[in-house]
Amino acid sequence: MTLLNRILAEKRTFVTVVGAILVVDVVLYAFAINPWLAKVSQSEARMATADAQIEQVRTAFSEATTAINNKSLADNELERFYQEVIPRDLAGARLILSPFLDRLAEESDLVLERSSSVPEKERESLLAQLRTTMMLAGEYEDIRRFIYAVETAPEFILIEEVILSKGDEVEEALTLTLGLSTYYWAGLDAES
Repeated sequence: MTLLNRILAEKRTFVTVVGAILVVDVVLYAFAINPWLAKVSQSEARMATADAQIEQVRTAFSEATTAINNKSLADNELERFYQEVIPRDLAGARLILSPFLDRLAEESDLVLERSSSVPEKERESLLAQLRTTMMLAGEYEDIRRFIYAVETAPEFILIEEVILSKGDEVEEALTLTLGLSTYYWAGLDAES
């Protein structure tokens, strides 16, 4: 008899108990622990995916909050522009263009030869436009000073057209034809 057979024969109950425990451990591992390990790894994967999704949602929420704040700021600035910068009516727009530009021309040593204004309103717009064409005569430096003063003035005046031409050969004065405009609050029901 070999040594192994002799040990098995003498310690049969001990070997049977150890074998049974080993079989129970294998069965327990196969049917309980292994599925639990798989579930844990699946749960960890789902948790990582959920964390990534939460981070995406937080980023999207932050971007949406920033967009809302920017829109609110833009709305406030637009409202301030309508209330403080744009004239309330055609008379206010005429006051911005006519006396102000006449005074600037005089201060710039330019001669106002002709000026005309035309109000225009687009359908379904809350704003209307007052277009003014001015014909001025003077020296080049005076014309530059006048245009600079118009561009840097706090009044809302847009320079849309600049035509500079030389006057008569006898006179050295230049002629400036300037197309200007400003906008004013007209409302939906106002007609030009």
